[in-house]
This record gives sequence, structure tokens and C-alpha cells, in this order.
Amino acid sequence: MTLPASMLSRPLACLALLAAATLGCDRTGRAAGPAPAPPSAAQAPASEGAEQAADGGATPAAQAAEGGATPAAHAAGGAAPAAGIAPLRADAPFVELSVDGFPSAVVSVPIGATARRPVLIASHGNYDRPEWQCQVWRDIAGGDAFILCPRGVARSDSPSASDVRFTYESNARLEQEIDAGLAALRARFPEHVDAGAVLYTGFSLGAIMGSAIAARRAALFPRLVLVEGGHDKWTQATARAFADGGGQRVLFVCAQAGCGAAAKAAAARLEKAGVLTRVVRGKEAGHRYDGPVAEETRRALGWALDGDARWNSR
Repeated sequence: MTLPASMLSRPLACLALLAAATLGCDRTGRAAGPAPAPPSAAQAPASEGAEQAADGGATPAAQAAEGGATPAAHAAGGAAPAAGIAPLRADAPFVELSVDGFPSAVVSVPIGATARRPVLIASHGNYDRPEWQCQVWRDIAGGDAFILCPRGVARSDSPSASDVRFTYESNARLEQEIDAGLAALRARFPEHVDAGAVLYTGFSLGAIMGSAIAARRAALFPRLVLVEGGHDKWTQATARAFADGGGQRVLFVCAQAGCGAAAKAAAARLEKAGVLTRVVRGKEAGHRYDGPVAEETRRALGWALDGDARWNSR
């Protein structure tokens, strides 16, 4: 199923939406549903800690051996290219992917690919939509990789039935949804999906939960791009677990002063454990992932992918 172009408009800034301290990402100018009010200077964005409460805990340790984790030695190079692959065909760059046991995901597909292409996970923030993450990340990373955007669960306080927003129940549940999404993606495009390590990216709540997931699944997610979130998860213990499991690089992207300070502290713990880190601090732009924040991410992405030849091949 091809997604309508009207669902892929660019995001606006994220702001504090609920007194219960949950974060949200909003947009204007959508064809589906009324546009929300834009943020005002008087509305300060909620802190990362507010979203931390939505993270409901870790998957049992036994699950770390399931769901397609790959050996660290396989992480950089991925599967060997298959010869004679027909060009990948799709009616549009974004498709809807049925996921067993979960709501459908959105996928940006590398139309025309004649070799196995790597996968990028793009996890959204609270009160957000997977279509928005997929659009922004295709703009950032280009159209030569699969970008899998998990949907999560619908929020009951969405603006309208035609403008449904989503969140994630817990990092354990998101981990299961990603595993199921990867399995569905490989089943749908068996000749084109690389079986190696996956680049994990997350914004806000997606970054918070992704840090916890990667700490126990470093072989599958050895490289991370965390935008405006995910700093408090990096204790000395989780940093060491990530490094010992095969973790390689973590890129933090921040658009707020508080994010930048927290990211530097997390980066120091990761560096001490042996993980390469970089903190990109753009101009003050609010709690968002589009616009100037996306530009900063694009400029720094090459560092996060350095040494992984799959991202340079076509």
C-alpha cells in the first residue's frame, strides 16, 4: 500500500502538550485534520526527564539473543551483495508495511536498488507520527537505504480521527516492534534488505528508548543517532554494556542548551567505555528534529557512518 503524499508534510517544533509532563511533536499545514496551534515563545519545551517516565522498562535478558541480533564482526560489513538482483520496484518512495502483532510501519524504500541496502530505524517522539520521521530521514540520509519507521500506539488525545498521533508503551515493547518490523521488511524485500547491523536513530522519546535498547542489543545497533534525547540512559554500566556488546559510535544532536550539556556528560561516559562519540550543538531551535536540526544532522551523519562501506555502495 502506498502512503498518500498529503501525510508527509514537514514537522514543526515539538512543545510541552500535557500537564502530566509528556512531550509531543506537532506540525502545521497538513491536509488531514485541523492544524494545531504553533508554539509560542511563552511555551517552554518539556525536559527529557518528562518523557523518561513513559519508558516502561527493559526486555528480559533472554530476548537479547532473539530478534535477529548479529555478531559484532558482521556489524560493519553486513551481508555480501547478492549478484543479479533485479532493481527494486515500488510505486512511491514511501510504503506501508504490515507488521505481525503491531500496527503497520512506514518504510522509505531505495527504489531501483540492485544490491542489498542497509536499514535505518527512525523512531519518533511522543505525540508524533512515523510518516514525519520517514520523510525527514529520507531528506537527511537520501534514498539509497531502507528507512523503517515504527508506529507505536495511538494516543487517545489525538487532535482528531483523521489526525492520529502516536507514542511508544515502553522500550521493551518498541524493541519487539522493531524486531517484528525488520522481519516483515526482510520478508517483503528478501533480495534487497541487508542482513547486517542496523543504524538506530531516534528523536526525543525514540532516543530515550533507543538508548536502553542499544545498550543490550549493541551487535544489532552498534551506531546511534540520538536527537534531543537519550542522555540519561548512559550510566557507566550501560555505556560499558554497549561497548562490550560491539557498540561503536553515538552521535548526539541537540538544538537546546540543556540537551547539549546532558549529551556532553553522556558522551564522556561512553568515551571512557571505549565508544566513539560526537555532540553536535546547533543554534537554539527548540525541541524539534526538522529544519535547522535536520541540517545539523545531515552534516554530521557521515561521521556516524564512517567505516561502514554499505552506506557508500550503490
